[in-house]
Amino acid sequence: MRKIFITILVALNFGNLMADESAQDPLQDSLIIFTSENDAIDKINKYLEISELNRTKDIRTSIIYAESAAIIAQKIENHELQQKSEFIIGFAYYNKNDFEKALLHFNKSLTLSKNLYDKRNQALSLNRLGNTFQLMGEYDQALYQYDQAIIINKALQDKQEIARTLTNLGSVYRLFGNYELAINQHLEALGIYEGLQNDEGIAWSALNIGRLFKMMKNYQKSIEYVNQSLGIYKKIEELENVSTGVTLCLKEKGSIYYEMGNLDKAIKFNEEVLSINRETGNSLGIANSLSSLGKVYFNSKNYAKASDYLTKAISLKDSVNDNTEKASILRYLGRINMSEGKLTKAEVNLKKSLGYALEQNLKEDVKESYLSLSQLSEKLKKPDKAFGYFKEYTKLKERLNSQKINELELQYEFDKKQRLVEFEQQRRNVEQKARLQKQKIFTWVFVGGFLFMIVIAYLIFKSYQRKKNTNEILRKQKDEIEEQKDEIEAQRDFVTKQRDKISHQNTIITDSIEYAKRIQTALFPQEKFMNRVLNEHFVFMRPKNIVSGDFYWLAEKDNKIVVTVSDCTGHGVPGAFMSMLGIAFLNEIVNKTQKIAPNEILDQLRQNIIESLHQEYGVRGSKDGMDMALCIIDKDNLQMQYSGAYNSVYIARNGEIHELKADKMPIGIHAVNLDKGFESKEFKLQKNDMLYLFSDGYVDQFGGKDGFKFKQKLFRELLIKIEKRPLEKQKYEIEKTMEEWQGDQSQLDDMMIMGIRM
Repeated sequence: MRKIFITILVALNFGNLMADESAQDPLQDSLIIFTSENDAIDKINKYLEISELNRTKDIRTSIIYAESAAIIAQKIENHELQQKSEFIIGFAYYNKNDFEKALLHFNKSLTLSKNLYDKRNQALSLNRLGNTFQLMGEYDQALYQYDQAIIINKALQDKQEIARTLTNLGSVYRLFGNYELAINQHLEALGIYEGLQNDEGIAWSALNIGRLFKMMKNYQKSIEYVNQSLGIYKKIEELENVSTGVTLCLKEKGSIYYEMGNLDKAIKFNEEVLSINRETGNSLGIANSLSSLGKVYFNSKNYAKASDYLTKAISLKDSVNDNTEKASILRYLGRINMSEGKLTKAEVNLKKSLGYALEQNLKEDVKESYLSLSQLSEKLKKPDKAFGYFKEYTKLKERLNSQKINELELQYEFDKKQRLVEFEQQRRNVEQKARLQKQKIFTWVFVGGFLFMIVIAYLIFKSYQRKKNTNEILRKQKDEIEEQKDEIEAQRDFVTKQRDKISHQNTIITDSIEYAKRIQTALFPQEKFMNRVLNEHFVFMRPKNIVSGDFYWLAEKDNKIVVTVSDCTGHGVPGAFMSMLGIAFLNEIVNKTQKIAPNEILDQLRQNIIESLHQEYGVRGSKDGMDMALCIIDKDNLQMQYSGAYNSVYIARNGEIHELKADKMPIGIHAVNLDKGFESKEFKLQKNDMLYLFSDGYVDQFGGKDGFKFKQKLFRELLIKIEKRPLEKQKYEIEKTMEEWQGDQSQLDDMMIMGIRM
């Protein structure tokens, strides 16, 4: 009887459904018929499995089966399966680039999850809504969805989804131009994925970090991370026959070579990506590849090809309702129009470009649109407008300059360190005050007790008749002691709360500095790169605090090795900021310079430091800078060029030390204005020579039985003693010697020694 009733009910509802859904697929008609609730549930699960299998292969089939499952789930009022069905439908439309329908079904999935109090599926729906808004170019909406998702995931302690959401947030912050916040999100996500051993997550995080290093003009590090990601995605492609990750990595390599000025390689990688997208029928990917090729041809001044590719790209994006990159495509078309003298058409395209960029909060595109409109206004003989646009361009450029460290950030870190000192002093004061108060109370209690005993003895001796009066006095004194006890306990609780609060603040600050160390370490040369370039080497590094003012840096250019060890002013957080500034400037100088010479690198670095820290001769203020030893080694003939700022280098050969002495001036402002550059020295290296670069922290360390400095003499003797030993043994001897020398003495400064065997 029940089966017959359900069959009739389904038939009636099906009739109503067909009236509403005039465009119902004929295949779906046969799918939504069921005879019982159990039969319905079995069919829903089976249909969702078929839909998942076809999501990337046959999207139409995927949608039909998922929609059929949703209809059945709604009829039997199974909201859990209805939510799952709506999510899968949204995912299918998302893969089809039908973003409006994807939003519709993801929102239905979200509403059902909220009604079911299903936090996990709420977060999944929010993440997918964020992905959809991001592809539509609505980045503020995407950021809002991701923020809601990560709050839920953190409450659930779901590491996999936390990492996914952090990656999504990082990608939006990157588009907004907030590179520091973006790299923090991606590094945190990478750490979680590595802990979970999730290869796809590791690959995605590495790719996003590579994109960020590209934006910071650190192309060498960008290629390292993209290659790491590409290696993992190729393995995934072999196992799962999914080429999306490989395509993204190849596209990113084309973008990196484009920014480096290697246009031939940029065209090669972008054409390879275009070919893959055409094979897979990925309209969105084809549009993006056409856009990238158009920009490359623009830079090579082939405006005809550039215009052809860019016009096809924006036409295809319009057809699939994709607003991403429209701002930059229209800007390039406007610049082509300017070069052809079509100024009216150029103005239309450039203003559209600015509109998209402002609407999507794309600060880099806003900046470039202002510059192009300024140049166009000059051609149109509108100097006031040209000046206004250029003024906006300059203001935005200064805010987006990722190579400069903001003075407010430096002040914040300094204030944070000062607060740590103040908290420590406050804790000691509170503990001391509590000890004195406790001692005072105990003294009074002892005196009071002693007097109390005398009074009792006197009263007993005096008279039995006064016993009642004596008992009354005893009761009052007991009440007073109880009040004192309560006061002592209240003071003890107050001291305990203060101690716990200070401990918590200390933990927060320490965790923050530990995370800063991770970011600083990520900027140092990776071990894989060092092994390839240097082969035999070691780095002994012992920061005085958690982060270090000493840093090492390595590059390879034109078959030459550029290597340096530097000691920045101060240590801890201020020194670490200076080290990051030094690394950023070294990357910029070496990447942009065609022919490199060590003295010219130091001269340019000194100029950059003075300008970025606003240093002036004869003016009281920042005298920050760094000492450095920098060597350039020709790999073909082992000819070495060297320049140094206070830091010498040692070459150990057959029991002797050869020293190349540094100039007695820092990289930064000097006590007086020395109008001279750094000197360059040459030295012919031989096979098996040991090259040592170091900061002064090791030789300046106090220790030994007399508490003196280690000094250069003992250091040279140590290097002569260990030069023939394997590199790991050398590092061990250096560490062991310093531990024995230092003993109980506190560490004076950051220590760093790099050894390289030719």
